[in-house]
Amino acid sequence: MREIVSSIQPSAAIQFALDKLPADSAHKLQLSYDPFAAQQSYTRRVTEESIAITAADEAGMMYGILDLADTLNDRQPLTDTAVAPYLKQRGIKFNVPLDARTPSYSDASTSATKNVPVMWEKDFWYSFLDRMAEQKYNVLSLWSLSPFPSMVRIPEYPKACIDDVKITTKPFHALLTGKGIYGEDHARSLITVKKMTIDEKISFWQDVMAYAKTRCIRVFIITWNVFVYGTEDSGYGLTDSLDNPATRDYLYCAVKALMDTYPLLAGIGVTAGENMRFTDTHQKESSLDVAYIRETYGRAVDDYLAAHPERDFTMIHRMQMTRYDQIMDYYKDFKGRFEISFKYSQAHMYSSTRPAFIKSFLAEKAPDVKIWLTVRNDDYYMARWGDPDFARAYLTNMPSGCMSGFYMGADGFTWGRDFMSINDNAHPLFIDRMWYMFKLWGQLAYDPSIANDRFTASAATRFGLSFKDAVALCRCWAQASQLLPIFQCIHWHNYDFEWYPEGCCMYLNAPDMDKIVFADVNEFIACQAMPGAGYASIAEFADAAAAGKTPAGISPLDGIRKMQELATQVSEQLPKLLMMEGNAEYRQTLADIKGMNLLGSYFAKKELAAARLALYRRTGDKALQAEAVALLRQAAVLWKQYSAWMKRFYRPQVLTRLCGKVDVQEFDPLADLDVLLAAED
Repeated sequence: MREIVSSIQPSAAIQFALDKLPADSAHKLQLSYDPFAAQQSYTRRVTEESIAITAADEAGMMYGILDLADTLNDRQPLTDTAVAPYLKQRGIKFNVPLDARTPSYSDASTSATKNVPVMWEKDFWYSFLDRMAEQKYNVLSLWSLSPFPSMVRIPEYPKACIDDVKITTKPFHALLTGKGIYGEDHARSLITVKKMTIDEKISFWQDVMAYAKTRCIRVFIITWNVFVYGTEDSGYGLTDSLDNPATRDYLYCAVKALMDTYPLLAGIGVTAGENMRFTDTHQKESSLDVAYIRETYGRAVDDYLAAHPERDFTMIHRMQMTRYDQIMDYYKDFKGRFEISFKYSQAHMYSSTRPAFIKSFLAEKAPDVKIWLTVRNDDYYMARWGDPDFARAYLTNMPSGCMSGFYMGADGFTWGRDFMSINDNAHPLFIDRMWYMFKLWGQLAYDPSIANDRFTASAATRFGLSFKDAVALCRCWAQASQLLPIFQCIHWHNYDFEWYPEGCCMYLNAPDMDKIVFADVNEFIACQAMPGAGYASIAEFADAAAAGKTPAGISPLDGIRKMQELATQVSEQLPKLLMMEGNAEYRQTLADIKGMNLLGSYFAKKELAAARLALYRRTGDKALQAEAVALLRQAAVLWKQYSAWMKRFYRPQVLTRLCGKVDVQEFDPLADLDVLLAAED
């Protein structure tokens, strides 16, 4: 820009955006505020000589300038525009591995262990927050089982904090409740990776939150309960027993100290579930868990806000493992801002664009209660996903009228630096490697009307492609990205430990088994369809077909047919894309598209075999069995192609909720066993 005309003194956020503008533009830039406009909104007016951006506030101005920078850098036409945020709070869910002694739920994993020292690098957080702001995320939620000893000095419990940053050399085998992520064997095998006092740690996180503010990002801390990791040597007798009065008081004091230590902390979230008394058959115990959280966390926030009424602070209570009526009953006299969080697609957001799990909750909750949606991506840890139409549909189907916002993230993997990619020893930020995915979700959550061409232009710039070539790439990329969502509408498991699609595997914990298992053809036959997605399951299809009837809902064969059509289209396009000139990241993206396509092709072939085998078992028709065997042979070839391909680019990883290492190539013999299983049926 040659000239900036403004009465506004550029803040750090605005200067950050201005620095993204190309230096060769001949337009004069005019900046002004309209205090009557909607928060975070902006308008842009373009003439031959000037570009005028009028924004409601600092965030709106930053977004307006960043959008202008994208348009100019991608050499797209400049037009007038007016944008207001569709979802006002657009967040990242980040399970933060602070220390082996104060773990998050993801910490029994390779990615978490590798990222422990990264969490104490300011350069990492500055870059991460920059990327968030560029893609219009404005909430960073840090999730930890026991954050307090690594983040705060509690006046009443001064020894309940830890110096230094440590990892452990002992392997993990945590329970799904979060217990056992750190224990006595880990304590005997600690390694210091960074020397820091607790006061230096506090200063570190104060600085991170201050930097987040310069990118118009608010920081929340969210816990599971009840855990006291990091206090084992404090001498206060703290335990995870809900009957321990010392623990109750510790949590109460810890929350107050956290709020006092971090004046920029926007809120705290709680879960009355993990490591508490609740079971599906004991609703009374669920009520006791809510009461415990209210008496500790809730009372602390209440009391702190009573003494500091000027503080803008939100308490978020998750619906996990509890009931809405119980929560609202205990918090009816809560003085602060109180909101509810709901796990929108369980652990698998890449499924239906209109998940039905929330329907009964929406019918029950009071109209004025605001909600957060937890959007879980435990589908893609390796492959780069990218389908703007899916993201747009998913976001616009959200119950936006009653939402405060959403946060998107994983439980089985840490979104820090990427230590999984074999060919990139620089360990880029995961948010950078998955830049297209993060761009789609963040930008469309702010403005779902953005045309696909804008994302195509960004891909062209990023990969060094012509716009025409980028159109071909993004079309193929979207088609490959559609395969898993279709499949997961037919083949559904709620949670990440029940199903990791990139590995076609799950964690099985039974009296005689405690290991990762490959999902065989019998599992494909038995698996239900996604509730509310409209599809019949394989079993429902086979029951109906054996009786000469049509199954209720969409036949799974229709979904399989669509997957096969998409996979064929991707296979036809990939050779042409490989002939295009692009940079190294372009080649890596093509490799991921091929991997997604091989996996989708495998799922489609195996699901079709499951349908044939299920029908054979009901009718005795040997021709169906023979067809199933032939399909499974073809599927086994596809699996081996997929596993060998992904092993070229990604290291096997220990994944938390699967309680062990996933090496896709080790499942090759099990893909062959599917053939024998069907043949000997």
